[in-house]
Amino acid sequence: MIDITPITNAAEFGAAIRHARKAQGLTQGELALAAGVSLRFVSELERGKQSASLEPALRIAGLLNIRLSASLPA
Repeated sequence: MIDITPITNAAEFGAAIRHARKAQGLTQGELALAAGVSLRFVSELERGKQSASLEPALRIAGLLNIRLSASLPA
């Protein structure tokens, strides 16, 4: 089952990352290693730090099978 959750801010994105990581039984350290980022980056991303870099955040989402999409105006 696919759960579609609207994400409107960094805190909601971080919560989704945390939920998916825990559901897959990964530690923050394991996720950081797989994504090629620091443990601090993963921790800050999960806490909703607004200045997290987009490219590594998207890489982490991809590793966790979180698919992002955009609703574009017509």
